[in-house]
Amino acid sequence: MGRIRVLSTFTLSMFVLLAGVLVVLPVERAAADGDAVEGTVKAGVADGYFSTLCAYPMRADGATADGARKVLFGKSGSLANAAKEVESGDAATAQVDGKYLVLGKGPNSNTLDRSPRSTNKSDSWAWSKTTQLAANEVLLWADDVVTTSFTFATGTSCSGKPCNAFDAGTANGGKASYESYVAKVSRLLGSDLDYLQYSDFELNQMGAASKLPGVCTRSAGCGSGVSGQTDSVGSYRVFPLSTGDMAEYFNEYDGDFVADKDKRQCPNDSCNSANGASGSWLRSANWAISYSAVYVKPDGDPNNDSTLVNVLGLRPALRLKLDNLLLSADSSNQSQGATGDLRLTFVEPGKKLNLESASVSGGTGPRTLNLTGSSDLGTDLGWKVVDPDHPTEVVASGKTNGSMALPASMNETTQYDLYVWGQQDGSAAVGLTNKATEPVRATIKGWKVKTPPSYGIELTGTTVGGLKAYRIGDYAESVFEQTGALKSVLLNTPTVPSGLKDTLKDAVVAAGGSDVDAGNPMGWVASQWLGYPTDPLSDDVTSAFSPYAGSLQVFAQELAKHTDALGASAGSLPAGTFPQPESTATLPVSGPGLYLIVDSTQSSGGSLPIIVGTKVFNEAMEDVVEDGMVDFADAGVKGKPRLGRAMLKTSVTDVAKRIVNDAGLDGFDVGSSVEFEIALRVPDLSASGFSSVSYDSYAFKVEDAVDGGLVLQPGSVEVFVDAVSSTVPVDKTGLTVGVTDDVLSVDGLKALFATGGSSPVSNNSSVPVGSLIRIRYMAVLAAGEDTEFAAPGGGNTVANVNEVKLTRSHAGMVTAGWKDNANGTESRSATANAYTFKLDLVKVDKDDQSKPLGGAGFEVWRDGKALKFKELADGVYLLDAAGNAEVRTHAVDGSLKSGTLSLLGVEARELLVRETQAPDGYFKVSDFTVEVVPVWNADATEVTDASSYRTSGTNLAYVSPDGLSVVVADPARSLANLPYTGGVGILLLLIVGGLFLMFAVRPYYLSHRAEATANILI
Repeated sequence: MGRIRVLSTFTLSMFVLLAGVLVVLPVERAAADGDAVEGTVKAGVADGYFSTLCAYPMRADGATADGARKVLFGKSGSLANAAKEVESGDAATAQVDGKYLVLGKGPNSNTLDRSPRSTNKSDSWAWSKTTQLAANEVLLWADDVVTTSFTFATGTSCSGKPCNAFDAGTANGGKASYESYVAKVSRLLGSDLDYLQYSDFELNQMGAASKLPGVCTRSAGCGSGVSGQTDSVGSYRVFPLSTGDMAEYFNEYDGDFVADKDKRQCPNDSCNSANGASGSWLRSANWAISYSAVYVKPDGDPNNDSTLVNVLGLRPALRLKLDNLLLSADSSNQSQGATGDLRLTFVEPGKKLNLESASVSGGTGPRTLNLTGSSDLGTDLGWKVVDPDHPTEVVASGKTNGSMALPASMNETTQYDLYVWGQQDGSAAVGLTNKATEPVRATIKGWKVKTPPSYGIELTGTTVGGLKAYRIGDYAESVFEQTGALKSVLLNTPTVPSGLKDTLKDAVVAAGGSDVDAGNPMGWVASQWLGYPTDPLSDDVTSAFSPYAGSLQVFAQELAKHTDALGASAGSLPAGTFPQPESTATLPVSGPGLYLIVDSTQSSGGSLPIIVGTKVFNEAMEDVVEDGMVDFADAGVKGKPRLGRAMLKTSVTDVAKRIVNDAGLDGFDVGSSVEFEIALRVPDLSASGFSSVSYDSYAFKVEDAVDGGLVLQPGSVEVFVDAVSSTVPVDKTGLTVGVTDDVLSVDGLKALFATGGSSPVSNNSSVPVGSLIRIRYMAVLAAGEDTEFAAPGGGNTVANVNEVKLTRSHAGMVTAGWKDNANGTESRSATANAYTFKLDLVKVDKDDQSKPLGGAGFEVWRDGKALKFKELADGVYLLDAAGNAEVRTHAVDGSLKSGTLSLLGVEARELLVRETQAPDGYFKVSDFTVEVVPVWNADATEVTDASSYRTSGTNLAYVSPDGLSVVVADPARSLANLPYTGGVGILLLLIVGGLFLMFAVRPYYLSHRAEATANILI
């Protein structure tokens, strides 16, 4: 019992200490697995066939055509014949079965000469180089000859012609100056002409045309020996195989023609008789006779014959990229059976799926997968199930207009990945390949389906154009606050498409970045330009909001020039989505990350490109907020951008205004200079309504009115014409700048963009229509009675407003949204808000907070420097920018009868408050910091009514429940408040705690040692 009591005492003491530790140390949630909810599948993974390809589906020895597993590709049935088109211009037809054999899978960079003969190696026609394959690329060969018969070479006679040259001469637009019929037919079969064999979708998956090795390009033909072979002059998507391919891709190196011919023969030992062809042409450079060519006989035996033989057709080969392959499966039901022809399903970039529901039904044994949704490709859905522990194997696959069965072999304890996509089945008429949207990934465990969260970006504004989103940053290592809000997230640069890092880095450098991290340029952008205030403050923290300036916007504009290098669109909204200025819509995107949003009509009035990140999924908050999507806890504070939200930023606003020098979005001290920028768009003067308006009578004038809280500085005016220079101001000669009754006017601006003396008025070609004229000037934020001070709580977010008005001549009709001045002119205004802030402190008794205290004295510091204030009234102090007043804001004589202290005219930055004298009978509180925390709207133009305070340093200074003030609770000089002195009381408490722990542990330790000794003796 004694040991139990001692152990209980020890446990209790440790619990007390641990409880204190848990109060101090916040709990952080683990990083969310962003990849698990991203909703994308990497190309070539678990495609059901090609990822596990180890034996090519060629005919086994002695087997007929029906013994091979074939891939359905291209069109099938009757199609125009490329050979006839070349020779006579007639679109004759040919019968095509649309079936292909897989001969090999890359990478294969073999450049050696190959021959399929084991005897008579001196026969030079039997040698040539082979077709090379890139990584993740396969070589397909048509199951049969696909064209009617034709001769190898051009013309009807080989006299004086390079009959056995594949092509020759100088390339001209991708074509050689001379091409044999074989080359021309190959090129046409691989073109995007509608009547030929492959759909545009399939052609894109075949990739760009490329040169072929192992051909003759000599204008006089090629003789014997392998030295005559070169790469083709022209480039081809579709091509005949070479004699070297006969060896390389049939796994025969210098083997026997006769023994291997069954692997190369036409179906049933007879080529396509419907097309009148009894064999197929090959390519080679090594012919002893200039009019001799190489072909494959119907029985698979390569041979050589005259180039004028006209009973042979083309049995085309092609390289197929697997980059966007989702599935290869049985063509009849999209299952993973071991027999039957294969149908391929590829992603069509930019196409999206809205997965509405997913579930599993059925009892024991096989079950049924239930899917509903819609996509850009219709309502039919395709799917596959993959075991993450065996990612190259497909457990099951199917489609909603076919098989939906899940096998009984699925383990209830395994979490499977379920990929679902919108699917458009191919056909013989349009191309046998299936199209798919980008897949959405869910999971199945215990026959329960869990669907992933959907990601989107809420956009507000107006545009007539369509919007596309491009993914330029990946999220990783998400960490959440104890409240569930996002604490931090790592931004990485995507690894695909290839070359993306270089594209991003080049755009950063073009936008003025230096020492950019080439391995992670988006990480560099995140640390510099994304708009999240840093310490020390970056000059560009407002550029996330600025429509006209800021390095982030310049970076976005550079990227928008190269969207073809950013990969497929990750989301889009059609034109007409934003008809009104305050229209709002959500742009769905493929997963979490940073996106560039591009407007299709930017050049003609649409939005400038926008860079914005999505919110982050926190599974623990799934039932609390927006399906678990969370933002930073201080999103919007001091202009910190909100995730998942953005404003459309029109690039052709006729008149706009902003503040340039509020980098931290924390406002200004009174007495500070505020730099404003007015942006004006150069108008189009070519409208017929200006035909009666001369240069002299054309009006274009700016008037900028400030309220009583601002004092204009007319000598600071600078004018920039971005088409000339965005950094060097123009000569103001000819401009009229003046200040009257707090109104700054700038006239004569038409000389910057209109041709002087013209009649009618006309644009100067050196300054394009729509380019920007920017006027910058300074105004001092006055410390006067008309100055407005914004304060936390209560909606007191008043600003010192500055309004600009542009007056200009109109073209006979007033522009929509403009005011008609009834004198042939129209006007429009824009505003900018300058903020300075107020901070209220309330002194109370710690033990009786309803009791205000007077008689306290304070010092206020910022950045290591004491601020100076002057007293306006009892407890009301205004920052003295001139520094003439006393350093200390004080009320040591008890004049603070209300117990309040108001500090006016300060930036919303952290202040250190030091109590220099406590009210009589009270202790001073420890130094503490206080900060006004303004929350801005989405485009950082106005402070909302959600402003508050932030305090730290002591728990005796805290924000009042109504958020209107900071409460400073002084402790009275009594025994109960000794620990608050920070001296002997706390030390005494620690000593007592330590002694308590020591006396609790010692009996337990002695008892435990005795027991251990006893055990040793036994």
